[in-house]
Amino acid sequence: MEYEITWGGDPEDACVTTRGEASLEGFGAWMQEGLSDPRYREGMSFIVDHRELDWSGVSLKGVQDRIGLFKKNSNRIGRIRAAMVMRAVVDFGLARMYQAYIELQPDLQIEIGVFTSIEDAREWIRERKAADANPAGS
Repeated sequence: MEYEITWGGDPEDACVTTRGEASLEGFGAWMQEGLSDPRYREGMSFIVDHRELDWSGVSLKGVQDRIGLFKKNSNRIGRIRAAMVMRAVVDFGLARMYQAYIELQPDLQIEIGVFTSIEDAREWIRERKAADANPAGS
């Protein structure tokens, strides 16, 4: 699995682009690189672009193992927002399962949205940032 982390963007704070065959080692590598970068901070919004990633070898156990990586690093991760962009319907379904597992972990403060287009992911981040800036809706 290959990945690239690009810092900055509009409206995202960073974008992770993955390609190749999905692997737990690859997910762990980009997570550790991102958390170790001095630009990482709690409260960031990420786009995680998985449109070039082959998810066909990912099992339920693989999803649970990836959640375990996040739980193991939850103190370093803190509160973040991630818009996952998937290429195919089956990948979208797997990402939604991943989203559900994250939401069931009370110690994780990761807000996830799942999309099939970068434009929709960016719009979701914009909406969430606007809500953060104006929580009372006034």
